[in-house]
Amino acid sequence: MIPLLDVLAVVILAAPAFALLLLVVAHLALGEGLAERRIQQVTAASFAVGLIGALSLAALLVLGDVPRVVVSLGSLLSLRGYQFDLAMELRATTLLLLTLTFVLAGLVGVYSARYLHRDEGFFRFYLLLVVFAIGMELIATARSLTLLFAGWELVGLTSALLIAFYFRRPGPTRHGLRAYATYRATDVGLLLAVAILEHQGHTADFDRLAVVQLSEPWLATVAGLLIVGAMGKGAIMPLSGWLPKAMEGPTPSSAIFYGALSVHASPYLLLRASPLLDRVPFAAPVIVGLGALTALHATLVGRTRPDIKTALGYASVAQVGLIWVEVGLGWHKLALAHIVGHAALRTWHLLRSPSVLSERAMMRLRTGRESWWSAVGVERLVPQRARSWLYRVCLEGWYLDQAGRVLILNPLVGLLRRLDGLDTRWRDWLGAEDRVGLGPMPTAQADESLTRQTIRTPATRGP
Repeated sequence: MIPLLDVLAVVILAAPAFALLLLVVAHLALGEGLAERRIQQVTAASFAVGLIGALSLAALLVLGDVPRVVVSLGSLLSLRGYQFDLAMELRATTLLLLTLTFVLAGLVGVYSARYLHRDEGFFRFYLLLVVFAIGMELIATARSLTLLFAGWELVGLTSALLIAFYFRRPGPTRHGLRAYATYRATDVGLLLAVAILEHQGHTADFDRLAVVQLSEPWLATVAGLLIVGAMGKGAIMPLSGWLPKAMEGPTPSSAIFYGALSVHASPYLLLRASPLLDRVPFAAPVIVGLGALTALHATLVGRTRPDIKTALGYASVAQVGLIWVEVGLGWHKLALAHIVGHAALRTWHLLRSPSVLSERAMMRLRTGRESWWSAVGVERLVPQRARSWLYRVCLEGWYLDQAGRVLILNPLVGLLRRLDGLDTRWRDWLGAEDRVGLGPMPTAQADESLTRQTIRTPATRGP
């Protein structure tokens, strides 16, 4: 039975990677001649194989009373006593997340075949969907934080690229860059936590987090950095503003990223790192406080949003905040069940969101009222005099974007401009020329560039 378990584990982990390789090779060989139907069939087959393998392995683990299966691909790096192993393990919790990933990714793939029919980015969408599945596999199965960080980055990159899917419009591109900037800023915390664990504790394996030898200051620092690293993808306060704007991407990607899987990678990271977080007294109160504040903020702000996708985005943030509270209180099984239930429900909500407006119009015609939800509201708990003020504050998102611009962005831009001015003065003082690349542009190339710019820019007409 043990060899069969190993084979199933390898099949589960290799299915999306094989689909990625097949798609890339077929695209290079056929180019635009690759049919949409074949692209969808390859991705659907990979997710189906992974799902069947995950369910089969789960059944064999239960019947054989085997706690886990470890898959080791050897050492990627071994230098001066440091060794980075490509090792993954499959146990009950990881198989649960893998099953959820394969089911929802397969559902989104089937839905997108019609949604993106004849779209110029059809192949690009499915390619990123497969890369995202690989990233989620690494997050679920990595035996160390170091390998998990690789999957964490893949998920963040595919998320930003799918937000900017319609890159010919400025809005999606701008919001994709904002999401990616938020990811990168908080991922620094996760990267530093990994570096400290590897350098000071000599291990970042999840099995050793409960006993890793670190001094109290270093332990507290790692716990704080892990919390910061988990805040970005979960859109935890005060970093909640990017997720509703991420709905600029296609509806299927919004469903699987910001309703199903990507946002839930945040509390899942806390669950996996809980052996270390439990050793730090302040970690649990901080997680509970941030989660409760995020849930309150998203609930109130979401009720002021006029479009369905943004409202659902804030609803997802509110639920992730509640899952953080459950993790902080030590209710890990409840948090895991909450992740699975909310991911499935929110995916259904987002995939059906294009039909909501027509359904509400039909309900208004048949019943004479907007919806049953209009009779329910937390605003009844607010005094009448404070409702206008609260609505204005929530409509502005608690002014988080404005505060971030004044307190963080503007000072950072000012600092960079001062550094650029200092660099210019030093260059002038040293007599260095301001050249880029291999030197000045040749005359013929400059004339051709100027001609193209003149053709692109229409002449302004006089009155």
